[in-house]
Amino acid sequence: MRDRSFAKKLFSKMNFNEKKKNKKMDSERECVFRKFTDEYINESGFFIDQGTKDFSFDDEFDCYVIGSDQVWNYSFPTFSELNFVSYSNKPKISYAASFGVDAIPDSYKSLYRKGLDKLSYISVREYAGKDIVKSIIHKDVDVVLDPTLLLSKSKWEKLIKNSVVYKKRYILTYFLEEVSEDDKKYIYGFAKSKNLEVKRLYCRRDTDNWSAGPKEFVNLISQCEMLFTDSFHGSVFAIIFEKQFEVFSRNGYGPSMNSRIETLLNDFNISDRWHSSNNKEKKIDYSEVKKILQNKREKSFNYLNEALNSVEGNIK
Repeated sequence: MRDRSFAKKLFSKMNFNEKKKNKKMDSERECVFRKFTDEYINESGFFIDQGTKDFSFDDEFDCYVIGSDQVWNYSFPTFSELNFVSYSNKPKISYAASFGVDAIPDSYKSLYRKGLDKLSYISVREYAGKDIVKSIIHKDVDVVLDPTLLLSKSKWEKLIKNSVVYKKRYILTYFLEEVSEDDKKYIYGFAKSKNLEVKRLYCRRDTDNWSAGPKEFVNLISQCEMLFTDSFHGSVFAIIFEKQFEVFSRNGYGPSMNSRIETLLNDFNISDRWHSSNNKEKKIDYSEVKKILQNKREKSFNYLNEALNSVEGNIK
């Protein structure tokens, strides 16, 4: 009994120390993100949620642009009619708004119909989203680039010009869901065969990079030899920095969120980037990708300019 009691106390102490360590790491991570936000993002002095009753701030705005990643994903706990700016009658534009899912349950369609009907201009970032809008309000809408792709590689390089330069060559992993043991073996086997280190984003066990903020996220991708990811934006920045990469399907539960990645890879003719592809070892021809990207940038800017100019004309 004494041995069991001692083991229990030891485990409890270890668990406490682990929690304390994680709390410290999370605090450091949060500080890095807050610093980036304070430096680069002009946030409002207020926030709204489903309990908000005072919308007098609406008087300060001429129009709204809706465009957050997965802003229209019904499976998110914060999703509501507010995601369509339901509190305002001012003009509303969506730019590259994402559903993040392939289909909408019948129980939510009335909410989506009401919200979408009140938008002046609609664009989305995935073809599944285009199909959803078509099925709910019978309108054809534009599929445009994610906002991060509107900035050139050189502009992203300016953001990280004073960042750490890594001496040792490495592969980078960025997974939002747990990686299977088979996939881990594959990734580490690849790294070993190329004599590369492994750096891991969004992984507590990689304590050096757990607190990496937006700048270091971009910096790490910009210098990696290869990226392995299940992330849409991981894939986006691999394309921006012309990196070789492989995309893995997520192992999580709930509705599939692969539609954004499918659109991205199909649009740039690199659908063989899926880990399951037989041609995954084929290198990306970035000369072709850059031509497609330039064309899509022009179309995306044209949509945004047309929408904003139209709204501005109506306001005057």
